[in-house]
Amino acid sequence: MVYAAPKIEDLLPIIDTGATFSLFNGKRARSIGLELMAGKQVMLGGLSGVLAARLDRVTLEILGSRIDCEVTFSESEIRRELLGRHELFSRVRFGFREGLSAGYFHPQP
Repeated sequence: MVYAAPKIEDLLPIIDTGATFSLFNGKRARSIGLELMAGKQVMLGGLSGVLAARLDRVTLEILGSRIDCEVTFSESEIRRELLGRHELFSRVRFGFREGLSAGYFHPQP
């Protein structure tokens, strides 16, 4: 039997320390082999109001490191995709040096 892995998509999400959940456009769910509406519905609140999204478990790959975590996929179109705190921030380290315009990532907490 031959298994075809779901298509992996490159994206450039914003690291948002104020976001509880990582949030991706719902259109991405199908392209990685998920049924969007099968995920648990959650309502996300932010500056622009409330957004319906679906919670699902995925494996993110960040700079070659794979991180298994729960993320949300929007039920409607969104302009920005985000990396939020839920599960992800306890599994990796991010750092920033604003004066140098530099960022840091380490695959262990």
